[in-house]
Amino acid sequence: MRLLALTLALIPLIAGGATPAKDSCFDCHGVMEGTSAVFKNDVHYTNTISCADCHGGDPKEDTANASMSPDRGFKVRVTRQGTPEFCGRCHSDTNYMARHNPNERVDQLALYKTSIHATELAAGKRAAECVDCHSIHNIRAVSDPLSPAGPQHITDTCAKCHKEDADLFKKSPHARFNNERRPGCVTCHASHATQPAGTAQITGATSVCARCHNANSNPGRAAAQIAQVLAGLEAAGPGSKDALERARVAVHTFNVAAVRRAAEPVAPSPEPATNAPPVP
Repeated sequence: MRLLALTLALIPLIAGGATPAKDSCFDCHGVMEGTSAVFKNDVHYTNTISCADCHGGDPKEDTANASMSPDRGFKVRVTRQGTPEFCGRCHSDTNYMARHNPNERVDQLALYKTSIHATELAAGKRAAECVDCHSIHNIRAVSDPLSPAGPQHITDTCAKCHKEDADLFKKSPHARFNNERRPGCVTCHASHATQPAGTAQITGATSVCARCHNANSNPGRAAAQIAQVLAGLEAAGPGSKDALERARVAVHTFNVAAVRRAAEPVAPSPEPATNAPPVP
């Protein structure tokens, strides 16, 4: 049974012209539900990158204890904070990546380190890292229609953490951004060097709005008004933090009135009534 599973697992490699090699990982994981069931669709697998290339160990050993021994270089699961560097061992190595003819830039780790996600993750907060957007053992190329990081699905992927922003975006004039040229959220926020909504992002000759809208156009003027609201809240200091966060979310409507409403102070909730007798 194990031999049959291993043979089936290696068929795509043989068909692709790769020379099959012994891989004891599939002796066990080829007959187990979970990781191996989805790995056959993984872009790493189709590029003949094996389990051991990421996890280390010795796939030529027949026993689990030997093949997954730390002495053979086996690596335990990495933490969320460690995942970007873990993936970056290959994805920031220009020479290694060149072997696989990448269509995308290979400095994604350096870009990620400039992002709000990396800043939050380094601070110990739960923020997006590689597997949150690309998955783990069923990672598909971004060009694959089923990839959660592809143009057709990126907004829903971002919505896993940013549901309110995504819901507003889907109702906005920009909702049609779901193609190769303008892939949803990352059109404005970038994919790996993700930046939050703010005045610097919205106004100026190098702003994301300026890529599509002339400053004298109606959308250009709307962007300037939205930026003015944000700038006022940013200048107001910590006391306007909540209003600023609400306004940043409302930016996804690309509606000036909606952003202004979100920036308004919220009246405190009235104290609940009690039946206690009045104090004499």
